[in-house]
Amino acid sequence: MVKWQAYILDKLIFYNVISDDEADIYRFGLECLVLKLLHCISYLCIAAGLKMVPELIVIACVLIPLRRNTGGYHAKSKIGCYFFSCCYVAFTLLAYEVLANQIIWWGMLAVSNVIIFLMSPVDNENKRLDEKERDYYRRKSQFILILANVSCVLFTVINFYNIGSLLRCGICADALLLILYKLTEKGNMMLGENISVKKYM
Repeated sequence: MVKWQAYILDKLIFYNVISDDEADIYRFGLECLVLKLLHCISYLCIAAGLKMVPELIVIACVLIPLRRNTGGYHAKSKIGCYFFSCCYVAFTLLAYEVLANQIIWWGMLAVSNVIIFLMSPVDNENKRLDEKERDYYRRKSQFILILANVSCVLFTVINFYNIGSLLRCGICADALLLILYKLTEKGNMMLGENISVKKYM
């Protein structure tokens, strides 16, 4: 991957498409693009293995925009992020397959709505939010959440129960990422406090 990045950058510089000063920016962009493609291909392979590609697409229509605005759990390394994301996609699809009871999904949706409204947005080490950004992402995530909820109801009313359930699954998946984030933060705080206590004992 590094060789291909270097080759592409060399060609872009050679043909004066970019300057030497811009090389680092484009290198970072290429790296992000390759990683995103790797993630997407892996998700589709997982869904194909489970014979649930259409289901993945519908869930992603809700989960991706919510995730971008609410935040949530993030692995600390790129490799960790890749494996966690793949496992989470598989877990979400299997959860949809196993939990067929509509009452359970509606109940989980209600709880997830409360969690997203109260907790989002959350930041992380790589993306700290100021008050303006928090207000912006909060309003945007709430708008997407309301739109997703309305869509769930509409698809259920017109007897597209599967699509409604998949949309609910996407909302629940986002709420779970927020819970994982809070649990991780709490665990890190407790660990830090324990280290501090031992340090001064």
